[in-house]
Amino acid sequence: MKKILIGGLLCIIVFMSWRNTNLAEGFEPRTQTIVLLGDSILKNNVYVKKGVDQFLNESTDRDVVSLAQDGAVIGTTYKQLEHIPGGLNVNTTVCVLSVGGNNIIEDYIKGSHQVEDTEHLITLFDSYKALVKRLREKMDKTEILLLDIYYPTDEQYKEYYPLIGRWNQMQSEFAETAGVVKISKTLTQPRDFVFAIEPSDKGGKKIADSILSAVE
Repeated sequence: MKKILIGGLLCIIVFMSWRNTNLAEGFEPRTQTIVLLGDSILKNNVYVKKGVDQFLNESTDRDVVSLAQDGAVIGTTYKQLEHIPGGLNVNTTVCVLSVGGNNIIEDYIKGSHQVEDTEHLITLFDSYKALVKRLREKMDKTEILLLDIYYPTDEQYKEYYPLIGRWNQMQSEFAETAGVVKISKTLTQPRDFVFAIEPSDKGGKKIADSILSAVE
């Protein structure tokens, strides 16, 4: 009996030694995770029956951690970064970020900036770059995917297409170590939107499929 106990203890000691050594050498968990960050493009649940995060959960065996929030802007997304579990900074994690559209809405559509004021757009994009840089610093072992901004088909938004196009161009030029998911080329039909500007069920499914295509 004593020999069995000693043998069991030795096995535990050997296992813990192996585990600690591998963790120290960068051993990473096998579970794959998608972390959603940013605005209602990724958290559209209040507008539809099934949100983007739910479509992802149904379509993949990866864990989905949804931290995105309806109405989020660049400044408020930093708080989401703080809530990413530290254990997810591994190479089996993909961080998906969608933000910037609400800043354009607040400053140009609801605010006083004119469409011609591209200097302000550059200032906004500098804030976006700082956020992405912070995300890269915090999650330096993960893959990062950036969603571009789509073009709402509702007539009231068409005058802002040049701003969206300029933003997406700057994003493509900036995204050196991150992939860009161009949902602007996927959500192109009126049925892809609800309440004029939010992703509909069909649009949300397209977004989820685009993300999975980029990570698989």
